[in-house]
Amino acid sequence: MKENTDFFVSKSLVSWDEAGPVHWEFSKRLLEKVSESNFNALEQDFDGMLDGFDLSGKSVVQICCNNAKDLISIKKKGAGLCVGIDGSQAFVDQARLLVNASRCSDVEIVCSNIYELPDEYIGRFDFAVITIGVLNWMPDLKQFMRICTSLLKPGGYLLMEEIHPVLNMYEEGNPSHIAMSYFNREPQKDDQGLGYLDGRKYQAKENYNFHHTLSDILMAAIESNLSLKKFVELGKNVGNWCGDLESSECVPPMAMLACWKKDL
Repeated sequence: MKENTDFFVSKSLVSWDEAGPVHWEFSKRLLEKVSESNFNALEQDFDGMLDGFDLSGKSVVQICCNNAKDLISIKKKGAGLCVGIDGSQAFVDQARLLVNASRCSDVEIVCSNIYELPDEYIGRFDFAVITIGVLNWMPDLKQFMRICTSLLKPGGYLLMEEIHPVLNMYEEGNPSHIAMSYFNREPQKDDQGLGYLDGRKYQAKENYNFHHTLSDILMAAIESNLSLKKFVELGKNVGNWCGDLESSECVPPMAMLACWKKDL
């Protein structure tokens, strides 16, 4: 699996680097806002889950942090050391610009393929965070969850806000509709670009995403020494995908929140 993992991840990271300038058109608007003391770009439900913890002085790592707006938001909520990890140099550069503009101290942005993360980050964090749009990029979900767990101190928490696996069955349209089997785990190749912020399509370098069922996700966590403490399903559009379903007559699960604790 490692050879396949290397291939898929390397292709997708090149595609993300290509998408950097497209996303920066939107992200640069945050340069002034991030300096505000009450800056908070977190989705409401995930923000509420974080409020159930005392973050004061706690160490936090965000896995696949993109432009780090969520990590900056968590720092503004009182967290201590905050580290963001992303494999795309283009998005790491954007994250560092936003961190500098935020005037937050003790925030570090690291450029690393998550499957090749340096050992120095092992066991350093009270909280690990995953926000929208990470799991589908992971060709080896079990290894990914083991890595997430390894970053935590004993008793630490993995907090996740993600697109619900059921939504991966849908294709955007008017209306959006089911177009793929829930159990199709084949790599999904795409070359229409990553301009999801405005729905832009462009001829892009290929990337690959992967569908993981809910049982795949839960079992990968359990096998990684994590205990589920909270799980919530939401009928909300949090990922700019098939947003019309949120107001449809029959709303499918569109997002999910999960909290796991690393066993002592």
